[in-house]
Amino acid sequence: MSVRIEVTGPAGSDAALVRDLHAWLQREDELRGRVGLTGAAPEPGQMGAVSELVLTAVSSGTVAALVASAQLWIKQRRANLSIVVRHPDGKEVEIYAEQISGAEEFIRTVLRDADPAP
Repeated sequence: MSVRIEVTGPAGSDAALVRDLHAWLQREDELRGRVGLTGAAPEPGQMGAVSELVLTAVSSGTVAALVASAQLWIKQRRANLSIVVRHPDGKEVEIYAEQISGAEEFIRTVLRDADPAP
């Protein structure tokens, strides 16, 4: 399973924030090699734009590493940011910078509720 991660911040900074978070998450042993960048279809006359991250092979360990690392990343930015974690079936959770301390449980709930029971 993989999930998509979108970052939203001050106007015009989303692509830069996504690239910055990608570089940050790649430093985490649990996430290294599991986080990739995806792009939106470019507008006429534009190069492809980075729009979100994709986290593959999601497990309890990767969710914990994602949230812990994202908490530190957001605190260092001191900006009005939000992160959306989207399951392939469309369920999503949006976490704002001021809510990041409780994000792990929200993300786990979305991922658990979206997965069919074995």
